[in-house]
Amino acid sequence: MLPPPRPSCRCRAGRSWRALGHRWKWRDSGRRPSRFTPRHAGVWNQHATRRQDNTRRRTLHGFTLVELLVVIAIIGVLMALVLPAVQAAREASRRGSCANNLKQLGLALQSFHDAKQQFPPGRGGPTPLVFSPQAHLLPFVEQNGLYHQLDLTASPTKLVIAGITYSGAANAAAANEAVGLLQCPSDPGAGRIPGTVFGGTNYVANAGSGAVDHGSLVRADGVFFLTSAVRFRDLLDGSSHTAAFSERTLGNGMPLAESRPYDDLYILELGRNVDVSVSNCATQGTGSWYSQRSGKWILGNYGNTLYNHFYTPNSATWDCMNQAQQKGFLAARSHHPGGVQVLLCDGSVRLIADRVEASLWLGIATRAGREIVSLEP
Repeated sequence: MLPPPRPSCRCRAGRSWRALGHRWKWRDSGRRPSRFTPRHAGVWNQHATRRQDNTRRRTLHGFTLVELLVVIAIIGVLMALVLPAVQAAREASRRGSCANNLKQLGLALQSFHDAKQQFPPGRGGPTPLVFSPQAHLLPFVEQNGLYHQLDLTASPTKLVIAGITYSGAANAAAANEAVGLLQCPSDPGAGRIPGTVFGGTNYVANAGSGAVDHGSLVRADGVFFLTSAVRFRDLLDGSSHTAAFSERTLGNGMPLAESRPYDDLYILELGRNVDVSVSNCATQGTGSWYSQRSGKWILGNYGNTLYNHFYTPNSATWDCMNQAQQKGFLAARSHHPGGVQVLLCDGSVRLIADRVEASLWLGIATRAGREIVSLEP
C-alpha cells in the first residue's frame, strides 16, 4: 500500500506545513512528529503556545509583604547612615562661613587701627553715645552706606540712663538693619530676635576675664570696654594670644516660664539694687530672664555686643548681668557642636573646645596679664 501524499499547502509567512508543524512540534515535545498530523497543526500549536505564555504572565508574582518590609528596613538603615554625614557636612560648611565672617572682622580691626591708631571702644562715651565696636567697624567691612546713616552725636537706641530718657530716633533706621556679616549661619535666628525690629549680632567683643570688679566695663582687663582705646603696643601678652571677638547665640524673645528648664538663650538680669556676684547670680529669684540677648548690634553693652571669659565656652551656668548691663559674667556661646570660634587680635580664628582648660581661656582674655598660654593643638 502506498503512503499518503505529502501535503503541499503553504502556510503563513511562506513557511511550509512541515516547518510549522512537524519540526516545531518535534522541538517543543521532544518526540518525533507523526506522519498523520492534521492539516494546519502548526497554526494550532502556535495558538496553544500563546495561551501558555498568557497563562504564565497572569501567574507572575510581585513583592511579598516580607520582601517589602525588608526593602523598607534597608532603606531606613541607609538613611540613618547617610543623614548624619550630610548634616555634618552642612555644619562644616556653616562653620567655615562663620569663621570667614570673623576673619573679615579681624581685617576690619587691623584697618581701623591703621586709620585711628587704636581699636574701637567697647562702649562709647560720653553718655548717651554708647555705640558698639561693631558700629565703628562698619566702614571697614564695606558698609559705608549704613555707617553714613548713623548719627554718632545721638543715642544709638532708646535708652534710660540715670533717670534720663534718650529717644534714639536719629539712629532707628540704621539700628533696624540686619547686617549679614554679623550673622552666624548656624544660628536659626538669622540676625533678628522675634518680636523686635532691631538687627542683632552673633559676634561679640572681648571685655576681659570678668574677674576685675565682677566683670565691670569700667575697669576691664580685655580689649573692649567703656571708652577703651587699646593699641597693639598695649597687648603685652601678644596679639596672637589675646582674644578680640567670639560668638554668642541670639535670644528667642520669649519669656522663660517657670515650668521650662533654663537654656543658654537667656541672661539673668539682676534687680536694680542687686550687685553682680557669684552668689547673687546663682539665685534665680534675684532678677528676671532677659530674652533679647545680642538683639542690637549698634549698642555697646553686655546684653548685646560684649562678653567676657569668666565662664568657659557654652558653660552650663547661665549668664548674669546687672540691670545697666555694664557688669556681669557672660560666656561665649555658639550653635557649633563642641566649641566656639574665637578671633584673635592678630586676625587668626581658632575653634576653642567647650572643655578648654579654664586657665588657658582666662589667659587669652587679658591684654596684659602676662600669662603663658599655647593655642597649638
